[in-house]
Amino acid sequence: MREAPPGRRLRAAVGAAFGALVLLVAGCTGDPAPAPSPTPGGSATPRPFTVMTTDRIVTADPAAVTDQGSMILVLNVFQRLLSSDPGEAEVAPGVYAFKPDLARDCEFSSPTTFTCTLNENAKFSNGDPITSADVKFSIDRAIRLDVPGSSVSAFDSLRKIETPDALTVRFVLSRYDRQFGWALATPAASIVDRRIYSPDELQANDAPIVGSGPFQVASFTKNRLALTRFDDYVGRTAAALDGLQVLTEPDSATIEEAMKQRKADLVWRGLSSAALARLASQLQSSPNKTTTAGYTERVLPGARVLQLRWNPTSRFRSDADLREVISGALQEDRTLDSVVPPQVPGHKASFPLGGKSKAEVGWSKRIPLTLGYDSGVPDGADLANQIRNRLENTGGMSVRLRPDDPDTDLLLEDRKAWTPTAISWLQPYLDDPIRSSESVVDKAAVQARVADTEAARNAALATIQTQDAKDDVVLPLTQKDEDVFAGPGVKIAATSFGPGWQLGLWGITSA
Repeated sequence: MREAPPGRRLRAAVGAAFGALVLLVAGCTGDPAPAPSPTPGGSATPRPFTVMTTDRIVTADPAAVTDQGSMILVLNVFQRLLSSDPGEAEVAPGVYAFKPDLARDCEFSSPTTFTCTLNENAKFSNGDPITSADVKFSIDRAIRLDVPGSSVSAFDSLRKIETPDALTVRFVLSRYDRQFGWALATPAASIVDRRIYSPDELQANDAPIVGSGPFQVASFTKNRLALTRFDDYVGRTAAALDGLQVLTEPDSATIEEAMKQRKADLVWRGLSSAALARLASQLQSSPNKTTTAGYTERVLPGARVLQLRWNPTSRFRSDADLREVISGALQEDRTLDSVVPPQVPGHKASFPLGGKSKAEVGWSKRIPLTLGYDSGVPDGADLANQIRNRLENTGGMSVRLRPDDPDTDLLLEDRKAWTPTAISWLQPYLDDPIRSSESVVDKAAVQARVADTEAARNAALATIQTQDAKDDVVLPLTQKDEDVFAGPGVKIAATSFGPGWQLGLWGITSA
């Protein structure tokens, strides 16, 4: 395995970040579950437990995950050596909160060797045993494929993987990296069956989906994912439900109507601001704190973060004056002062909030820009329109909106970090800083990883955040709470979420 330069993602022409949205595949894996059919008495058979969202599941290959919809499948169907509870980065300064999952335990056996021991008798959903060879294959494969926008850059300090026996995995690092354990909790660290997956190509969505997580795939099309409990799962998040389906609906209105008719048991990331306001009114007027249709609300504090990112391939990205004017145009609306949210250890206020920017247009001809966004994100089109208006009001640019386009100049992203760490939140900037800032950013990134005191780590992280604010490459916009609605009798365990507040289905129960 080649050594990646500090703070830089290995380069490969697999695709562009955000680009997976153009790879929607209409094929399916397995046979879809039949629709409810009438019983002899004339009534329909019970429908499966149903989760509704507008997030599209773009890929079933964990090495290619760059979006939140695909993370639903990967988080629940595949295992990683380590995981953590949502939003919990440290249990004490310098003591990280990751927990074993496929691994029985992991520790630094030397300053540059991180050793994990696997659980015994672990197997994939097809019955194949899981060994250290599968772990090595999976992580080597993700690094080789190097999908831009994935979590693979978390392995920048990895030099090689050794497998001294079937249950031992030894990660040999190029330098001491106190953050390395978090790399093993990211999507790119998901373990796949080396007998099924190609080492050199991404797995097509109509190919077998073989993992070892709490659920296994019964069927998958672009709009429906059917899961059943994997009874041989060995790990910390065993599934409670026998099975369920995740439906990707076209818009908020469809989901809101389904809630009125109680066709959804759980609603995740699909409702517009107007729909949420209507439901909030119902909750406030209800003595039981339920909506008219009987849904309860689970609030995930600060779990929805919006950012605007320059596409590294944009021909306008090198224009410092343009970047400054764009950042200034959004200053009045900005509620986040860093790409690292304030509740994350290492946050440093770096972007101005409110007021008027002093940046002024210094060119005479309007610059034509394109702005991409995910059309499945709640209020995505409205938010993109708002940004376009702000930018065009400067008089210095013309902005064309392109939903679900990976090749635009600017990308509006509704983002969750892969892990609840500052380094993970900073990943988009660390992967592609402005060329003139590379040496400063790379040096600070290494310092943040090797720092043995909280003060030293935070100083390095502050350097990165301050440099991003100077470069205006990844712009923080807003942070809001996220809402999950559970139907009558449905409960969601506090730990039923991934490290970055991604939806975990294992802790859901239904009366």
